[in-house]
Amino acid sequence: MSRATKLGAELRRELGLHGQVDAQAVTDHLGLVVKRSRFLVFEEMRLENFIAVADRFEPEWSRWVVAHAVGHGFLHVGNQFWIQRHTDLDHGFEREAEDFAFGLLVDPREAAAEGCLYSWEVAEHFGVPDEMVLAYTPFAFKG
Repeated sequence: MSRATKLGAELRRELGLHGQVDAQAVTDHLGLVVKRSRFLVFEEMRLENFIAVADRFEPEWSRWVVAHAVGHGFLHVGNQFWIQRHTDLDHGFEREAEDFAFGLLVDPREAAAEGCLYSWEVAEHFGVPDEMVLAYTPFAFKG
């Protein structure tokens, strides 16, 4: 488990979250403002206490993208646009934000306790995209 996944899981435990995480409640608790935006290229953007999320997402993807943006705030300081243009760190930062989102939104122990055997069952229980469950637990759950 990566450091970023552990941080997401720690926040999940601190907030006493179970099942589908209410991303709005998490951002409210953290003092963040989430707005939907008509992004054509970007999925999300975080500037200080403001998160803009593309309005084109289904609820499970929206939940994931908000958690991803929260992860950037926990893990990465500075100007993400400058980092993206002038370094090769962006790829690693994106992976860390994805790891954080998984830790915040999915609890493998809870999934096992609920009897979830298949990735789609885990995805449905936690309200996240099935492909993200498959990406993070390819050997723990059946396709």
